[in-house]
Amino acid sequence: MYPQQFQDILDFIDQNPQYLHDLRVRLLSPELIALPEQFAQLVKVVQELAANFNDFAIETNRRLTRLENDVAALKGSDTERRARQNILNIAKDHLQLTRGRIRLATDRDPDPDFLASIHAAENQGLITDTQVDNVLVSDIIIQARRTDDKQYVHAAFEVSRTISLRDIERAHNRAATVAAATGEHTIAAIIGELIHPAQQAQADRLNVQVLIPAMFGQQESVPDDDPDTDR
Repeated sequence: MYPQQFQDILDFIDQNPQYLHDLRVRLLSPELIALPEQFAQLVKVVQELAANFNDFAIETNRRLTRLENDVAALKGSDTERRARQNILNIAKDHLQLTRGRIRLATDRDPDPDFLASIHAAENQGLITDTQVDNVLVSDIIIQARRTDDKQYVHAAFEVSRTISLRDIERAHNRAATVAAATGEHTIAAIIGELIHPAQQAQADRLNVQVLIPAMFGQQESVPDDDPDTDR
């Protein structure tokens, strides 16, 4: 049991809680009294730090993603540049095509004769204006002679570091347009560095040649369930 005087103090405080703060001031040191406010300030600082760190993490991840995309774009551009520079050698080594000439490429003006044949085919209704627009943005189109029967053919190439289903479909469709416009057999082909099994199977179904030249290194092994990727 408390002494009666102490019990009287407790009863008084219970009945008059407005005096509780004054009692704390008498009983506690200033440091202890300030603890609740200091703790609240600490919580606020920690919350602000956590929010700032979250913003920093989001911004860092955004910049890393952009950097990865930039690096991938640079690698893709380098693949395209090297393919264009070596296209006739690639066609000879992989497709047995010789005496080739470039009729269209992204880094040069189209061959005038080739362009004329495309527009003539459009005027004759052999190909549509959409097909013309599509074929004129092909990565590379060449005309060359097959070594086995000495016949001249065209070859329409798409170039992509990692070969996607869209690349395969573009190569197939653009080769068909070139064949319709020129009346020559046209090989659909893709030049790249990597291809996943699902994309290879689609290329086989559409009779699109997949070329991975030695200049791009050995083809890397990739799992069957890798997603389709573009350039």
